[in-house]
Amino acid sequence: MDNTNFIMGRNTLMEVLKYKPEIIIKVFVNVLEKPQERKDDLMAEISRKKIPMEYVSKNTLFSIVHSESHQSFVAKIKPRAFVDLKEFFSKEKAFLLMLDNISDPQNLGAILRAAECFKADGVIFSKNRGCDLTPVVSKASVGASELLNIIKVSNLSDSVNRLQAEGYEVIVADATENAEDLFNFTFPEKALLIMGAEGEGVQPLIKKKADHTVKIPLFGKIDSLNVSQATAVFLAFHMKFKE
Repeated sequence: MDNTNFIMGRNTLMEVLKYKPEIIIKVFVNVLEKPQERKDDLMAEISRKKIPMEYVSKNTLFSIVHSESHQSFVAKIKPRAFVDLKEFFSKEKAFLLMLDNISDPQNLGAILRAAECFKADGVIFSKNRGCDLTPVVSKASVGASELLNIIKVSNLSDSVNRLQAEGYEVIVADATENAEDLFNFTFPEKALLIMGAEGEGVQPLIKKKADHTVKIPLFGKIDSLNVSQATAVFLAFHMKFKE
């Protein structure tokens, strides 16, 4: 079963119910939760929004999302409405995040959570490389996967070219010696930040297009952050330059 049109987890579902309830078609609930229905804030919110509920077994929930981490709640959602890259061409100010081959769903979810918390205008990733928006990703993002502007493209390199032609400066996160120090870096008004997979980094074809390569200065004994932590640092630092 294709499970990309399902989300799971109590907190994920509560956030989507608060900010985007119209995308929820139906909620599947572990039948063992039924006796507690009147005491449960999430159950009450689902009922208040008049969203259909169906009580099913734990095994049924697992068969839908292929995960034990559903916390007794799975929701079927409408097919996602992805944003076209062209929508950002005419903007005078925008901060876009591009993800190059992020394959771990927990990392992708954590990145999307940070992107929503720090108000990234959009997140770009490939249709063909890296992890898709699965229920595991949605749970790790605490619903941010449904609240962000997501742009899925066929070719990351071509998308970089198109954005540069529209005045975006490309910033590649890179830990090499010659990279600029993030703490001394000033983000442009139209910025594309590219984060690469752990270990591999940003692929060379894209990296050579960078207007800036920027690194996070580290002061401890451990010489690296994982990609979701590093992305959060970049996004938080960028907030200094937002209105």
